[in-house]
Amino acid sequence: MDNVTKPKDQASAAPNGIFVRGVVVSNRAKAIKRKDGTGISVVVETEIATQPGVTIWVQYFDPKTDRFIRLEGETVVEYPRLKEFSQVTIKALRVRSDEHTGQLTIRSGELIP
Repeated sequence: MDNVTKPKDQASAAPNGIFVRGVVVSNRAKAIKRKDGTGISVVVETEIATQPGVTIWVQYFDPKTDRFIRLEGETVVEYPRLKEFSQVTIKALRVRSDEHTGQLTIRSGELIP
């Protein structure tokens, strides 16, 4: 009865979801034209070394609304980068695996501090 009435401690509650932990290997960005012709989007890809392999974290940004993105023509000059060779944990919301190579791609996620 005592376990039912006591609230659970927040630190002891296990979080749900898929968490990817690894070391940042590289960051790259490219500008792409949207198919509907409304402008340019920036795709930032971060490679994370995991055991056993490499995971790609893909993030999409709108250069008009995000102040972290700076373009010169169609070349990306500044974009949000993760420090290379630092350990990161990402809560993956949408994950995709290539059936031929087995490489994991995180389509939507958030960085856990």
